[in-house]
Amino acid sequence: MMALAKTIALLVCLLGTAGGTSGANCIPRPRSVTFTPRSAASIFTARTPPPMVDWRAHGAVTPVMDQGVLGSCWAISTAGAIEGLHKIRSGRLVRLSSQQICDCSNKSMIESHLRAYDWVLRNGGVASEETYPYVDRVQDCKREKLHMISASITSFVWTIRTEQELLLAVSQQPVTVKMSVEPASFLNYTGGIFSGPCGQAGHSMLAVGYGALADGRKYWILKSSYGVHWGDHGYFYVQRGPGHDAGLCGIANYAAHPV
Repeated sequence: MMALAKTIALLVCLLGTAGGTSGANCIPRPRSVTFTPRSAASIFTARTPPPMVDWRAHGAVTPVMDQGVLGSCWAISTAGAIEGLHKIRSGRLVRLSSQQICDCSNKSMIESHLRAYDWVLRNGGVASEETYPYVDRVQDCKREKLHMISASITSFVWTIRTEQELLLAVSQQPVTVKMSVEPASFLNYTGGIFSGPCGQAGHSMLAVGYGALADGRKYWILKSSYGVHWGDHGYFYVQRGPGHDAGLCGIANYAAHPV
């Protein structure tokens, strides 16, 4: 019964209800927007990244969360990217508050992770999970906790458009990505390298590394937010292509990371 309830919750998150409104719980499919972030930067340089990277091995990735029925994948992945950068800079890994990002940054959930980074920048940072716990629902922003900062950023990058650019970024830090997935194949993933099919349901995750198998097949390591009992202990291993385009299911189309 628990497995059935979980599957129903994930389908609601990805597809929405029959009324067509709950699909916004997960990031909606790409659409034309005019949103301009407050600040952005570019780190791309002409260099060769290492053949494999796994930020988990460097202690820069917190444990997998379970977002429950709230479509908070965008906030969880944004918090995860900031957590990774904070660890790389300070040596300390702190679980940050995806709930605060949900409540205070963008309840419309349109272009959500970009607006999330912009909110963190404008606020001067984000609180810890301990200070502002996850409750699996959107609530009023707790303004008395806005000054309780546990990590901050100076800018963010959202100019990534190809897998090669994404590779350069992930070689330096964890990066927020969004894939357009087909719900059935995505929900039934239990391990191995995913090669499709893709679809129209958007889901944000955290790219925490990449590598290749002995047979030459290349992959991305993505941290999802459906708990450790989904996928490969909560992770999604995705086919990595030659790098000249946006990659499988548009993985590089909406990639972003803090600076």
